[in-house]
Amino acid sequence: MSDATHDQAAWRRFRQLWASTATSNLADGMLLSATPLVALTLTRDPLAITTVTAMQYLPWLLFSVPLGTLADRVDRMVLLRTASTTRALGAGLLALALATGHVHILMLYALSFLFGLAETLYDNTSSALVPTLVNDHQLERANGRLHATYTVANSFAGPPLGGSLFALAVAAPFALGAAGYAVAALLLTVLPLTHRKRRSPGTTTTTTTTTATTTFVEDLKAGVRGFTGNPLLISLCVLFGIGNLASAAAYGLVSLTVVERLDGSPATFGLALAGGAVGAILGGMYGDRVGKLTRTGTTLLWTTVVSGVAMAALGLADHVVVLSVLMAVDGFVVVTQSVIAVSMRARLIPDHMLGRVTAVFRTLSTGASALGAVLGGLLARALGLTWPFLIVGAVVVALGPILFRWLSNERIEAALATKAPALEKV
Repeated sequence: MSDATHDQAAWRRFRQLWASTATSNLADGMLLSATPLVALTLTRDPLAITTVTAMQYLPWLLFSVPLGTLADRVDRMVLLRTASTTRALGAGLLALALATGHVHILMLYALSFLFGLAETLYDNTSSALVPTLVNDHQLERANGRLHATYTVANSFAGPPLGGSLFALAVAAPFALGAAGYAVAALLLTVLPLTHRKRRSPGTTTTTTTTTATTTFVEDLKAGVRGFTGNPLLISLCVLFGIGNLASAAAYGLVSLTVVERLDGSPATFGLALAGGAVGAILGGMYGDRVGKLTRTGTTLLWTTVVSGVAMAALGLADHVVVLSVLMAVDGFVVVTQSVIAVSMRARLIPDHMLGRVTAVFRTLSTGASALGAVLGGLLARALGLTWPFLIVGAVVVALGPILFRWLSNERIEAALATKAPALEKV
């Protein structure tokens, strides 16, 4: 098979995963705006509202590593189908509860936790799957497409649709979301089951099999050692973790900011998020090209600083349009940073360990969002709706120059050149 034909076949496989991801993330986006709006009908306490967001991210702290280890032991395609089906059932249950008027804030917390658990399984597994579907030189392009799709559907296209449907009927976004997850599960049936290379203990060669040759606990411990043995991964995790904590603290308050401070409506909240679509699309489609304009460490630095400035400015926005523009700027730089950083992370971790090492990484980085959501609620309760944005934005701005010491261009290039030998020995 020629290189061109091989590239085309790899990209066809990726497009099938891409279609499923787009459908499920559109459902995620609808629930992202609709779920806080349900909370607003039950309470106006900032902490109670941001707890809904915290419950969605809590599974990253509690279950990310076990689920990531599972992604290295069980067929990844089966796990993706299971995650999509679980979300379809959960969204359908919430739609039924809303339609019959039997919803309670505790039920909202429980279902948010379920959605987060399924998302943790799906995201850990899909992150590990992408490098096995495409060729190495297609990695940035594939990650760019996925991140653009994730950001646009999950943060900008889905939310206005969810907000508009909520204004028509409170159960509608959840019913349509359940259908979206079901379609995503069906799309995944087009892709064949995966057969990955696994390494037997004490060997340096790999054989193609789906049978585990080590215990679950041994694999889990190896994933933790693989992460802690790489200082570059740790530094990158700190960057993502603090950024996610700040984003959750700020964006968990956007619905309340629009409705309370800017006198908007549920539909306006969705439109506010949709305003960032252009920035997110540009970041996903051209983030790899923008990243090449400067060296990798420099890109991580300037995107972090710009994101922090945009986040702080959200607290001073006096109109929904201004809010949308600032979110577009933040969406562009965050997706650009993710395209570069996630591709770099994939190259640092061998395929047979991608699931569990990535899971350890995301336990700390994405799990920080749960703490950030609670922090945002506490700050808003104590200081009002403006100061949380200013505080977390300032923290992110200060983070960039500090971490550049450990994520310098020289350190990154040296690690990529050696292909992270410390991990290969795990």
